[in-house]
Amino acid sequence: MSNKQSAAPIARAKTDNDILRSLAPITQQLEVMEQRVRDVQVLQGEQRTEIRTQLSAAARTQEDLARATQALRGALSSTSARGMWGEVELRRVVEAAGMLPHVDFSEQVSAPAGGGRAAGARPDMVIHLPGGAHLPLDAKVPLTAMLQAQAAPATTAEEIARRQDLRKQHAKAVRAHVNALAKRDYPALFPGSPRITIMFLPGESLLAEALREDPPLLEDALNLGVVPASPASLLALLRTVATLWASSKVSEEAGHIIALGREMTDRLRVVAGHLEKLGNSLTSAVKNYNSALSSFDTRVLVTARRLESLDADFATPPAIAAEEGQVKRFHDAALREALDGEEDHETRIVP
Repeated sequence: MSNKQSAAPIARAKTDNDILRSLAPITQQLEVMEQRVRDVQVLQGEQRTEIRTQLSAAARTQEDLARATQALRGALSSTSARGMWGEVELRRVVEAAGMLPHVDFSEQVSAPAGGGRAAGARPDMVIHLPGGAHLPLDAKVPLTAMLQAQAAPATTAEEIARRQDLRKQHAKAVRAHVNALAKRDYPALFPGSPRITIMFLPGESLLAEALREDPPLLEDALNLGVVPASPASLLALLRTVATLWASSKVSEEAGHIIALGREMTDRLRVVAGHLEKLGNSLTSAVKNYNSALSSFDTRVLVTARRLESLDADFATPPAIAAEEGQVKRFHDAALREALDGEEDHETRIVP
């Protein structure tokens, strides 16, 4: 009985040891898991700190942006500031198209006195076109209603209706500016130029919102000779003008080459005529020389030999070698025909 009682604790201890040995890997895994959880907690703390820092920076940036936006809205509420903004944007677009001031375009060109409706007018910019033509541009910006519409809240039905009404006012302002440009008649300053005026709007949304509220605006403006242009459309137009300049330059150079070719052909024809005359003179001289040589040989030498036969103290003149010379002629048929035509013309003129 005592042996059984002593054996039971040993068996339980052995069983407990087996259980502990089997649980050892799980314990190790739990320790690893616990370490990973601590690492994740540390990383989350660092990330929360970084997110908090970024949110603070974003809040400060948004505040700065709000102040800058408010300052910009206040600046653009001035008509002169709006005009200056439009002129600056226009200058940037023109320079982006690769044009040079005082070469491809001029700024603030004043109209001469006595110019009719355009007397005293001054477009913001004039684009020079090939052939001495010019294209006036205006950079005034009707922006008041558009700024109010963008600043107005749109949470209630009344606020939404108010914003819609401001957008309609913006479209009316754009149409009124189109009519004003048509009355100024800038193209009258440049006779022979296209009868259009470019109305530059320095923002894509300015033209898009106006056309959304007033779809016939674009067609009506074109009928009045006014072309509303956003930065993208103006850049495309100016690139087209640059292409026209390149084509005009190539055509001008080709014209110069053709003129020089004609001048060279005329001068070559004159030189060929002179050479032909010189050849004719040389041919005549050779013939005369041969005639004189023949006369010397058949007449002079015969008489000299007769004197020698009389035992007179006369020396017999030496014989002259008969060398026949021939002047070459032009072999080109077209050139021969042209030279013969000139000779006939001169024969008819000279009495």
